[in-house]
Amino acid sequence: MIDIKNLTVTYKSKGGDYAALENINLEIPDGEICGIIGPSGCGKSTLLKIFAGIITDYDGSVKIKGEAVMPNRQRIGFIPQNYGLLPWKNVYQNVTLGIKIKDGKDKISDGDVEHTLRQLGIGGLEKRYPHELSGGQQQRVSLARAFLLKPDLLLMDEPFSALDAITREEIQDAFLEAWKDEPVSTILVTHHVEEVIYLASKIVILSNAPGRVQKVINNPIFGMENLRNRKEYISLSLELRRMMKEDWINDRQK
Repeated sequence: MIDIKNLTVTYKSKGGDYAALENINLEIPDGEICGIIGPSGCGKSTLLKIFAGIITDYDGSVKIKGEAVMPNRQRIGFIPQNYGLLPWKNVYQNVTLGIKIKDGKDKISDGDVEHTLRQLGIGGLEKRYPHELSGGQQQRVSLARAFLLKPDLLLMDEPFSALDAITREEIQDAFLEAWKDEPVSTILVTHHVEEVIYLASKIVILSNAPGRVQKVINNPIFGMENLRNRKEYISLSLELRRMMKEDWINDRQK
């Protein structure tokens, strides 16, 4: 369980203090994908930095499985927009890096590595370097590294936005297949309405800055077969856009 209670984050600047997040309350059950969507500057990335242990100065509480955020003890996976691969390491070295750092090289299972790479469509590329891969292949390597870590929590920061539309859909499908094989509690930050509907079982809409939870939606169509071609997908996309525009316009007028 991911548990956030009364979370407020305030940044200090020469022009005065300002709140990035304000009174956030949220529960994410184990194995659920929670999609965070909101306008630019609403604190989405700030929230991820708290779970990553980068930001430690805040009010309220943030817990992973009942414990305060402690990346040195917990297993936190991270999939960034820019893939986060080390250019001087090959695919095998990149995907096993997290396990090597966390557990030591003796804990690396070549069988698990082979299975994960094959599952994500990059089997046979172990000796290639990032510059020899397409953007989609690099993101698959990033996914493989995250899932091989077997994290307590997986953080995803606009992970597919650098990809073209078709490749993005292919990688979304690859992510879901890997997640179904081994569900992991996931926080996905995105600005794509269709992406949050397709990937998230719980959708959280944040307000304009300071970010506050405006709506929490338990996605009724998550996991439906052939979802992108269903009328429910189009209908929910339109409804979510309507809610977001209405909330953000009203928020600006306050």
